[in-house]
Amino acid sequence: MSEESVASAILLLTVVLLPAVCLFVVRQAAEGLIGRNAAAGIRTRYTQASDEAWIAGHKAALPGLRKMRLVAVIGIIAAGSAQLLVGGQAGPLTAFAALIAQTVILFRSTAAANRAARTAPG
Repeated sequence: MSEESVASAILLLTVVLLPAVCLFVVRQAAEGLIGRNAAAGIRTRYTQASDEAWIAGHKAALPGLRKMRLVAVIGIIAAGSAQLLVGGQAGPLTAFAALIAQTVILFRSTAAANRAARTAPG
């Protein structure tokens, strides 16, 4: 197995696991199953302000975070195709681009969580 293939595999595993973990944790917090804490969830000044803000913020973040699954599917197909058709660093770079796209989604979802948390009662 080439270095490029190993790099692609590691990046693609991350592209798959990141949305799975994020969606699980945020969904649990939105349903009130994970309360305010210092370890898991969207922990900002606004979402930690109250229990209501915590839940409202996580509910607001869910629609954006769901887009990460689509990015994962597209990223896997694109990176695999790039590696097969172009070779070299094309696969890892494409997988890395998918990871960057997911990071942007995370930041935007956090912003949505903050907006919702600021307007939450409590």
